[in-house]
Amino acid sequence: KKPILLSKYNEKSNREGFVQVTLADLNSLKTLLEGDFMLGSIIKAENKDRVIWSSQTVNDYPEVKVSNMLFADSKTISVTNPQQKDFIWPTVEKVSWQSFNNDSLNGMLFKPQDFDSTKQYPMMVYFYERSSQNIHRYHTPGPSRSIISIPFYVSNGYLVFVPDIVYRDGFPGQSAYDAIVSGVSHLTSTLSYINTQKIGLQGQSWGGYQIAYLVTQTNIFAAA
Repeated sequence: KKPILLSKYNEKSNREGFVQVTLADLNSLKTLLEGDFMLGSIIKAENKDRVIWSSQTVNDYPEVKVSNMLFADSKTISVTNPQQKDFIWPTVEKVSWQSFNNDSLNGMLFKPQDFDSTKQYPMMVYFYERSSQNIHRYHTPGPSRSIISIPFYVSNGYLVFVPDIVYRDGFPGQSAYDAIVSGVSHLTSTLSYINTQKIGLQGQSWGGYQIAYLVTQTNIFAAA
């Protein structure tokens, strides 16, 4: 009979939020917070109606926020990454297209903050199953033994494309080809600022198999 707090996620818009509902009255559902961000965990004070929580975007580090239970007086109480102002950071947009197998797919295209559509940009293509649901995730730059750092590439003048892949049982290589190459073809046929002679491909873990397959099926990638 008491209101509870739930998180919500829209699979089409990728918007997230918090809602309040009383289970005895489902018509009481009320959105308290919603936006184009990714929400972190939330913790309630033991004896007060106060919560700490975090949200993030591709540009905004998940700083700690404090508010009441209705999120009406939200205040940011941490400043974790002030050095970010000294670097060119990514922007991101969702890309949608039909794969060679006629699947409706989504992906993410990251651009530098100082993007100029009159210039030509090299592009890195990174993939791992489906990733577009994480379009609002903040990427902390740092070395990795297996995956590219999106902020590092973008701040050095690259575009980064991350396509979703739909796999068909028994055909992992062809499924990757149908999704990735169709996505790249969609971008290069509609966006004049991609340097088609400088497109790189990067996968990790099981993606190593797809890399080995893709380079035998197409020559659109200058490096893999």
